[in-house]
Amino acid sequence: MERRAGWVARVPDRLWSRPDVVAALEDRDIASLLVLLRRHAGYSQNDLAGVTGIAQGRISEYMRRRRLPTLDTIERIADGVDMPPQCRRLLGLAPEPRGLCRDRAGSGCA
Repeated sequence: MERRAGWVARVPDRLWSRPDVVAALEDRDIASLLVLLRRHAGYSQNDLAGVTGIAQGRISEYMRRRRLPTLDTIERIADGVDMPPQCRRLLGLAPEPRGLCRDRAGSGCA
């Protein structure tokens, strides 16, 4: 299948249960997680930049461990790759993206 610019495949569900991915999530190892997304889901750095809104150069820095991501950046990565709730929990994040998680008062997650 030919890839077009701007086209990003959905992360296969089976990726999230791979032992190496689970270990990266439990260790909160974003560099390893990004490398595994490239290797097993076929995401390029530009694809990751496109789905997360993070510059490609910054993605590269995270992958090479030249820079540590902030919590906000980790959430943007999780949101961008549509990370399942159980994986978000392993990473130490709320199970749902911030925009989807609202309490009855509408002020966010409790």
